[in-house]
Amino acid sequence: MSWNVIMATKNDGLNLGKDKQPASPAGKKGKGGMKKIVIIVLVVVLFLAVGGGAAFFMVGDSDNPSSGEQVDEVVEQQAVEEREPIYLPLDPAFVVNFEHKGTIRYLQLSLQVMAYDQKVVDKIQANMPAVRNSLILLFSGQDYDALNTLEGKEQLRKTVRQSIQDVIRLKGEQKVDDVFFTGFVMQ
Repeated sequence: MSWNVIMATKNDGLNLGKDKQPASPAGKKGKGGMKKIVIIVLVVVLFLAVGGGAAFFMVGDSDNPSSGEQVDEVVEQQAVEEREPIYLPLDPAFVVNFEHKGTIRYLQLSLQVMAYDQKVVDKIQANMPAVRNSLILLFSGQDYDALNTLEGKEQLRKTVRQSIQDVIRLKGEQKVDDVFFTGFVMQ
């Protein structure tokens, strides 16, 4: 294999673009082609950026355990809302006496406990003697004037609910959801 080396001398001169024909209006075609290439490259880069961002967020959400927990919480809340409430009457009615301004007063209360979980209702029934004892002590310590107001009755209702939960020692998600007075007589 032979290599022919051609060397330019001083006299040869370099013809750098002198033989080219002058640019014609058709020569602008090269610039338009370049614009098309730049636009195509920008569009491709944009699609890659959007696709990469979407992939990042989808992979980020699946790796994030809290986002799955949030979805589970929403599903559980909807399930609680769809369940039917279970009512448990606390029979017989409670009758207690207490002193008010030197006279004996009587209070007769009928109650129903509401829960969405059958386990809570079963636990109340299993502990009924302790529940009734706690409520009798609570009712006998009430103030007559406070119970004559709507706010006093509402406060008593909340206290009754908390007292029942304390007696049966509910933990976690299990709870007495509400307590209702179905009879309220003071004399």
